[in-house]
Amino acid sequence: MNWKKQLAKLAKQKRGIVGLEAAIILIAFVVIAAIFSFMVINQGLFATDRGKVVIQEGLKQASTPLAVDGTIFVKTNADGTNVTGIVIPLKAYGVKYVAMWNETTVVTLKVGDNAWPNVYNGTSSLAAAANFTTLLDSTTAGSAMLYIQNSDGDESLNSDEKGYLVISLADGDGALPRAPVNVEVRLEKSSPLTIEFYVPEIVPPDTWLTV
Repeated sequence: MNWKKQLAKLAKQKRGIVGLEAAIILIAFVVIAAIFSFMVINQGLFATDRGKVVIQEGLKQASTPLAVDGTIFVKTNADGTNVTGIVIPLKAYGVKYVAMWNETTVVTLKVGDNAWPNVYNGTSSLAAAANFTTLLDSTTAGSAMLYIQNSDGDESLNSDEKGYLVISLADGDGALPRAPVNVEVRLEKSSPLTIEFYVPEIVPPDTWLTV
């Protein structure tokens, strides 16, 4: 009979059930912790990637992919009283190409006390035999054109191309001797390229001068 009493006593004990419940709860905690850790890691990777994109965009907008590549020339009028044309050599810097579309590019011009919010009139291919006088004559007075040497026919300035921003000043708006000239080229999603110079003190008639 003793063995029957012992068997009944064991059947009434709940230690095994308590241990099983504890194991289930422990497994649940482990699963929840694993899911939470995955979420944290995933969000961390996402935040890191977004931070990288933000930094890249910030650097892009804080710098300009255009650079002045050479000497700036100005053209005096026939009377030798003022400057009627400006040629600024440009090149893409640090990028494969720079979009110079008329719809997204703004060229602001300030000559002395006069200023124009946008004189840009788009791009054009540069013929091999063309000179600065030909380019200036081909540019509408009061506007600016970007002539691209070795152009592939699109409206972008590639890294292997050379651009000449030609500005033709309208009659009566010529830059007088010693007058300050400010040209700002603003592209889409980047900081502007600002060019500042002074007209030479002596302006011989009908002559190209360097500044």
